[in-house]
Amino acid sequence: MSRSGPGDAVATVLPAALELTTAYGAAADDPGLFWETMRRVVGESLTGADPARAVAELLFGLSALSNLLLDELAEHTGQNRADVLAEVHRSYLSA
Repeated sequence: MSRSGPGDAVATVLPAALELTTAYGAAADDPGLFWETMRRVVGESLTGADPARAVAELLFGLSALSNLLLDELAEHTGQNRADVLAEVHRSYLSA
């Protein structure tokens, strides 16, 4: 992330994260799309000039996007972040 400011950093790390999130959203219609996109995005990260940096940027982008979406969801539902996270955990991660 050799860009100059926070906006540039976000522009560097979010595109791949957004692509994965979009593919995940479309997975209801085409379940293979998410995995195909995941393999391609991670593969591009690993075969680039600086794989460690690219993977770090991908992970950072996913984390940043998660935080943005969590804040948005909390604001729209009138809940705090902890309550939203607990509900997501109950709904999607607990078996």
